[in-house]
Amino acid sequence: MVLRNPYAFLIKYFRLIHLFIAALFSYILVKNNEIYKYLREVIKDSVNRYNASGYIDYKIYIWIILSMVLCFVIYYLLKYKDKPRKLYIFTIVGYIVIATYTSILFTYMSGFSNTIIDQKSIRLYTDIQLITLLFQYLIIAVMLIRGLGFDIKKFNFSRDIKELDITMEDSEEIEVDTTVDTTNVMRVLRKTMRELAYFYQEFKVYILILLAALSILLGYRFYNYFNEKLKVYKENEYVGVVNYLSVNNSYYVTKNDKTYVIINFEVQKSGRKEQLNINSLELNIGNKKYLPDKNICSNFNKYGTCYKKQYITSEAKSYIVVYELLEKIGKNNYLMYNEFYNSGYRIKLDIQAK
Repeated sequence: MVLRNPYAFLIKYFRLIHLFIAALFSYILVKNNEIYKYLREVIKDSVNRYNASGYIDYKIYIWIILSMVLCFVIYYLLKYKDKPRKLYIFTIVGYIVIATYTSILFTYMSGFSNTIIDQKSIRLYTDIQLITLLFQYLIIAVMLIRGLGFDIKKFNFSRDIKELDITMEDSEEIEVDTTVDTTNVMRVLRKTMRELAYFYQEFKVYILILLAALSILLGYRFYNYFNEKLKVYKENEYVGVVNYLSVNNSYYVTKNDKTYVIINFEVQKSGRKEQLNINSLELNIGNKKYLPDKNICSNFNKYGTCYKKQYITSEAKSYIVVYELLEKIGKNNYLMYNEFYNSGYRIKLDIQAK
C-alpha cells in the first residue's frame, strides 16, 4: 500500500490548523465558563443546585480529545523538523488535567439534587475551575498568535513557519507493508518504550506535577464520598436537602410485653409544600429494621402530634412517629432518614425510657 507523507500538508496548513485548535479550545472555554458561573450561582443560592443536569455535558470530552490529537500531530511535525515543541506537550498535559478535573466535577455536580451543599467544598471546586479557565485563556491566546502569524519578538512565530521548509521528502510517496512481522512489531515496541522513557526524563517535572494534582483531587473526592456515606448525625442536628429534618427526642414505652419507640422530630422545607413519606424514617435497632406503624400512633398522642400526611412547609413543625418492637432496646440505635433512593442520613438516637 502506497501512502503520501503528511508533513507537506501539515506545514502548508500550519496556521489554519492552529486557528482550528483555537476554535475548539474556545468552545471548551465557553462551556467551562458556563459551569463556573453556575457554581457561583449555587454558592449564592443553593436552590440553583437543581439545575445541575443542564450543565453536565459529557460531549465536551469529544472536543477535548480532538483538540489534543491535533496538538499531538503538530508536536510530531515539529519533532520531525527538529523544532521547539514543549508548548504542545504543556498543552496536552494541561488539558489531560482539565479533562480529569471535569470528570470529577461532573460527578460532584450530579449529586447536587440529593446531597447537602457544603460551602467549603463547592468554593474549592469553583476556585479550581477558575484556575483552569485562566490556563485555557493563555493557551487560546498562544494558538491564535501562531494561527494569525503575529510576529512577536520573543516568540517570532511567523518565522517558525518559514523555517519548517517544505521539502520533496515531506510529500513523497511511501510504501507501507500491510503484512505483520512480529520481529518488526517487537522492534517498534522497544523503540516506543525507549521514546517514552526519554519523554518521561524530558518532562519529568510536568508528569510529577500532573500525578500530584490527580492524587490530590481524587483523594479529596474519595474523602468527601466516604465522609458522607459514613457520617453519623446526632439528635437536634438538621439533615436533608429537600426536607430539613431533625430528631428532637426519642423515647420507649413498654406495654403488654411489647416495646414502642416514639420519635419526636421537627421538619420544614424550602419551595412548594409537600407531604413527607414517613416510610423514609427507618428505625434501626441492632441488626433489625422497623418502619413507622401509623395504626398505633394515635395511642401516643400525649407525646406529640402524629404525622398523618400533613403538608410540610417553610414553617418548622414537630410531629411523632411510633414503632412497635419485638425485642428490648439495645445500645446501637439509629434513625435512617432515606430522603432519596441512593441517599440517606444516619442519626444516632439517645432513646430514653418513659
